[in-house]
Amino acid sequence: MNSTTTAFESQGKYVAIGLVIFTAIVGSLFIYLGPKATEKTPGILHVGIRYANEHMVEFTQYSKTGPGARIEFIAADGSIPHSVERLAMGRNLVPISNLKDGSYTVRLSSEDYLSVELTMIAEGRMLNPPKDATFAEGTHADYNMIGVRFQPIPNLRK
Repeated sequence: MNSTTTAFESQGKYVAIGLVIFTAIVGSLFIYLGPKATEKTPGILHVGIRYANEHMVEFTQYSKTGPGARIEFIAADGSIPHSVERLAMGRNLVPISNLKDGSYTVRLSSEDYLSVELTMIAEGRMLNPPKDATFAEGTHADYNMIGVRFQPIPNLRK
């Protein structure tokens, strides 16, 4: 019985050494390949969309995802290098691609609702508001995140 215990102890030592070597190899691959993989992927912007009247009867004319929204990134020269349509109510993940570093006006719009415009600064794969930015009521922006509560257009009747 004593020889069986020593056999398991010596095998356990080799298993532990093997796990340490395996962890070192995988860790070094992450360190070496990680930056190359992430520099080619776009950044992700989290866009949260809500509607001020989403709990009212008139909102039932839309599907459960709402009327749909659109986000446009407007450059200083007025061009729109990137836009995404059909944003649903709730959280949306929007890739930040085709944006050069600089300041952008981000316009969020939805049919039958007032549009919201924010100033954001693109730096690589990050999108941040200016430090002294103030936002309209129901709107929030932070590092790679925008939250909007759309207000209905006043006196709009169908």
